[in-house]
Amino acid sequence: MKQIILLTAVFLPLFLAGQQATIIDHNCLDLDQIPDEYIESAKENLWIGYGHTSHGSQLTAGMSALEAYFTDGTYDWSQNGGPGELHLDEGGGGYLGGDCGTVGWDSETREYLDDFPGCNVIIWSWCGQVNSVDLQSHYLGPMSQLELDYPDVQFVYMTGHLEGLGVGGSLQLANQQIRDYCIANDKILFDFADIEKYDPDAETDFQEYYADDECNYHPPGGGTANWANNWLAANPGHELTQISQLCGSCAHSVSLNCTKKGIATWFLWARLAGWEGSATISEKKNPLIWNSIKIYTNPANHDIKIFFPETVFCNTLEIWDLSGSLLYSKLINKRHKELNISDINIPAGVYVISIVSDKQVYKGKFSFL
Repeated sequence: MKQIILLTAVFLPLFLAGQQATIIDHNCLDLDQIPDEYIESAKENLWIGYGHTSHGSQLTAGMSALEAYFTDGTYDWSQNGGPGELHLDEGGGGYLGGDCGTVGWDSETREYLDDFPGCNVIIWSWCGQVNSVDLQSHYLGPMSQLELDYPDVQFVYMTGHLEGLGVGGSLQLANQQIRDYCIANDKILFDFADIEKYDPDAETDFQEYYADDECNYHPPGGGTANWANNWLAANPGHELTQISQLCGSCAHSVSLNCTKKGIATWFLWARLAGWEGSATISEKKNPLIWNSIKIYTNPANHDIKIFFPETVFCNTLEIWDLSGSLLYSKLINKRHKELNISDINIPAGVYVISIVSDKQVYKGKFSFL
C-alpha cells in the first residue's frame, strides 16, 4: 500500500480524485484503527455541510454519544467548528433543508456552497425515498454535475435505510444501484443500509431476515426479534454498550445503531482528511475484478451470455455507458456459473457490464449492435 503524505485543506479534495472507491460500511467499527493524526486533520481541515432529516440524525446522534464518552475531546464536533472541534454544519436558517429525497436538494447544495466557499465536504442522507425516485435523474446525475461544478469539494454518496423488504425488495435494488455506481466510478459512499443490517459481531446479514430501520427482523423460527437490543443485552460491559447508553436519542431506531453510524462517520472524516485506511478494513466490500468474465456474443445484438470463472451468488447485474450512466439493471439473487440475459434494450455502443456477487464485483466491456 502506498505511503500517504498528510495534505493541507487546500489540496484535500484532490486526494481522492482518480482513486478507487471509498466505501464506509459495517466493517468500519474499530476506532483504534484510525490514526490520531487524521482525526486531528479532519477537525482542522474539514468543513462539512450535511443535509438531512430524522433518519440522517442517526449519524450525529452517534457522534454526540462518542463525544460524551471520550471526554478528552478527541471526537468533539459542533455546528460551527470551534477550536478542537470538527466543523459539521447540519443546516438551518434556510440552508440544507430536507434530505436528498427532497426535490431541489441539489439547488440547495449550490446555494450553500456559493454562500460558504470554505465548505469542502457535502453529504446528504435519505429519509425513505431512495426506492421511490428515479436515481439517475434525481440523485446520481445531479451529484455528478455538482462534482464537475465544484471540483474542490468532496461529495459523499449515501444509501437509504432498511424498510423490512428483504434482499429481493425494491430498497435493496435501489441501494445496490448506488453502491455499484460508486464502485464503478470511484466515488465516496457512506453505506447507511449496510451498517444497520449487521450487529457488531457481523456474523449475520439481518436484511436476509427482513430487518427494518428499527433493527427488528424475523428469525428463521418465526416471530420478531431485535438484533440491536439483543446484542446490547448480551454484552452489558462492552464499550459499544457503554457508548450507546450515552446516546440521547436515535430517531426511528435503537441506540446501538446510531453508535455504529457515529463511529463510521469518523472513519469517513479521517478518509476525507487523507487517511488511506487500514489494511484490515475492507475498503470495498466486494473487490473489483476486471475481465474475469467471458461475454458472448461480443458484439451482441440482443441476448448476452456471461460465463464466470466459478459458480457465484449474483446479487445484481448492471450495464453502464462509458460516461457513467446506468442504462440497465436487473436483480438476480441466485447462484450462477453461466448467466443468460435476454431483455436488453439499449442503443448501439460500447458498455461496461457489472455483476455484484456475494464476494466480489465482476466487470467487463462489450459492444452492443
